[in-house]
This record gives sequence, C-alpha cells and structure tokens, in this order.
Amino acid sequence: MHFLIYLASGSAACQKLSAVGNQTKPMKHKNNISSLTIAVVLSALGPLTALANELDALAGKWVAKVEAQGQTFKQVLEIKKNKFTFEIVRDGGQTALYAEGEVKAENLGPFKTAKFYNLKGGTSATDLQEVDDERAVIYSLDGNEMTVAANFDKERPEPPTATKYVRTAAMEEAKGLVIDKIVMHKSPQSTEYYLCFDATVGAATKRFNVPDKTYEKDGVTIVTDLTIPNVGPDATCKFVLKLDDLAGDECGEDMDNRSDGSFTITDSGSKEFKPEGQWRYTLYWHLK
Repeated sequence: MHFLIYLASGSAACQKLSAVGNQTKPMKHKNNISSLTIAVVLSALGPLTALANELDALAGKWVAKVEAQGQTFKQVLEIKKNKFTFEIVRDGGQTALYAEGEVKAENLGPFKTAKFYNLKGGTSATDLQEVDDERAVIYSLDGNEMTVAANFDKERPEPPTATKYVRTAAMEEAKGLVIDKIVMHKSPQSTEYYLCFDATVGAATKRFNVPDKTYEKDGVTIVTDLTIPNVGPDATCKFVLKLDDLAGDECGEDMDNRSDGSFTITDSGSKEFKPEGQWRYTLYWHLK
C-alpha cells in the first residue's frame, strides 16, 4: 500500500515531507495545517470473492520505504475493521506525520478501490486536525503484498503514483510458542514413570519424549523447552500428556494415564490441571 500525506502549508518540517512518495512540490492552499490532504496508495493484495470480505483482507500493518530529498522514510498504514492509521517515520524512528480516519472498500467497474474519509492529520497522534478531503485509490492484493494506484480519483497537484507495500503484521505477531516446563505436583504413578507430551497449535504438533528417561513420583520439574513456530497470541494450544511405568508404552495407546487439555496462548503464562484425584500438574509457557 502507499499512503501519502501532503501539507498545503504549515511547519517547515511538514513542508519538507510533502514530497514523500512522489517527490512533487507541496500543494499551495489558503489554509494552514487544517488543509492537510491525505493520499493513500494500497498495493498487492490477493483476489477476493466478495466485496464484504475486502476490509478483512486489507486488515493489518502495511509498510513501504520511500526516498525523498536525500532522506529515507518508512510509511506505515494499519487497517483495523473500518478504521485506519498512517505514519511517516524518519530513519531515526521519529514520527514526522500522522493521520487517521475511516476506510471502506468499493467496486469501480472492474477495479477494487479503497476510500479513505473522515480524515484527521497532524505531526503526531496527539496533534490532529480535521482534513477537508477524501481519497480513493485502486488496489490489487497478492498475499502479503499490495499494489496501489493513487491520485487517479480526480485532478490533483500530485501526479499519479503506483506503490507496493508489504504486510508486516502477520510476521511481527507470529512467534514461537515455547512450553518451558511441566511441574508435576502430584503423580498418579506409585513409582518412577516415563512421560510423553504432545502439543498442537493449528496443524502443527510437537512432541517431548526422552526415551528411557524416568521421573520421580511427585514434586518434580520436567524441563521440556518445546517450541511450536508461527504462533500468534490468543490462539489455542491443545495437548496430550501420557504416563506409564513401562518404557516405550508412554507414547502409545496402552499408557497407564492420559490427560487431554488446552490453554489460550499469551505472551507468558501458566495453568494448572487436575485430570484425576491423585494427579495435579502445571504447564508454563511463553512466546518468543
């Protein structure tokens, strides 16, 4: 996606940034910062079957790097439901321009368009003024890339542009779920036992099992350090914990004891389980 902000007049810093993305001169206007004009360019998202699903497909954080006047800027557009925010960020990480508003998907003949309206803009999220303008851009989706054509909706001082943005939200949010340990407070086994632990998130399953390794009856901490990759917060982890006093039986269907459970994944956490009257244990996990 490509999201451009132009300041008609205002601070010198904003004037310098008015050319970001297409390197045109800033628009001349009678008003000051309240005449902030926002041009949005969305790019490369995959084809969708229904217009009602378009905003779901556009959801996430989209990033493009642009160069203007010898400087490199990062443009960040984030869409959540029918709301959006946009930032131009300098190389050092400082926010140079910020905008927010509403967005909706529309069809224009054979083209898919995104309309940005009810706009507010300024130099930061706490310094916003209403913008008397709307922007419509043509876009196409291809996975986590979006190609956007902007400044075709009406005659504007800025020339038409086409820009490709990359969706980064999924990559940033997807982490590895690490199941750190199992603390066996109370075991149903009367002697030493063997253990098998399978954890599943979505289609991915990982197993912890050390062949021929025995564990004490009660009060033992079993370090699993089991990692399931590409996991996001709020997903569900399902697991099966099996115990047996014979080596090799702990991962089969003839085990002595079996516990099925699940937990909602958070950045870090723990949960206690009591599958039987004489069996109590706690799982510990974190995302990294």
